[in-house]
Amino acid sequence: MPSMFVLDVAEFACVVEAARANPEYTVTDLGKGYIHIESPTELAFNRKEMKMKPALWYGMFTAGMEGQIVEFGREWVRLVNADVQLSSGDD
Repeated sequence: MPSMFVLDVAEFACVVEAARANPEYTVTDLGKGYIHIESPTELAFNRKEMKMKPALWYGMFTAGMEGQIVEFGREWVRLVNADVQLSSGDD
């Protein structure tokens, strides 16, 4: 199950709000300044929808994560289970 830890600070509140708005995501306040977000399938976030500045966007996983990043561009990030086999496009 892909998951990420988010620092419980105002700068990352938009990530937590976006996760809470998605019924497939589970958001748990761990206390001590951390929030845990997980999903049975994937975690996906859009930077512009969250109105997140690029510097914070690229530091989004500083609190830790479990899974594999399959997309991390200027606008989207997607995190899936680490055991998911990715297609090379040659199939």
